[in-house]
Amino acid sequence: MIKVMITGHLPERLNGREERLREWIKKTLKELGPSNTYNFSGMARGTDTIFAEVVKEMRLPLVCAFPYEHPLCEKEQEMFDYAEQVYYQSKEKTKTCYTERDKWMVDHSDVVLVVWDGKPSGGAYEVMKYAEEDKTIIMFPWEEE
Repeated sequence: MIKVMITGHLPERLNGREERLREWIKKTLKELGPSNTYNFSGMARGTDTIFAEVVKEMRLPLVCAFPYEHPLCEKEQEMFDYAEQVYYQSKEKTKTCYTERDKWMVDHSDVVLVVWDGKPSGGAYEVMKYAEEDKTIIMFPWEEE
């Protein structure tokens, strides 16, 4: 079983790449052997949610990894109900709950899908730097149009 997670940008930073991202995720999961993947989503808007939706469409196992316990929006509830496992980093929102949740996902994954615009800032960049020593990283082709 290959454990796969994704890190990437919120919709504001994806700049209209959502459909191309959706297709790339499907293609990448198929190449990894979809019946052989166990998939982690941090459940943030944008990249994480798109990943969770594709995983559900493909009927693959999903782990929803929330940074803290909170009332779920409709999309989060849909993925929560579908997920094989739900993980909460913290009971309450803290300064470190997002970073700690991200590290937990990396530590429990073999492959990290990275959707990154090349700017050395933000969560996707930090996760990529944390994962690069001992995880397989597959980069979304950001500049490809």
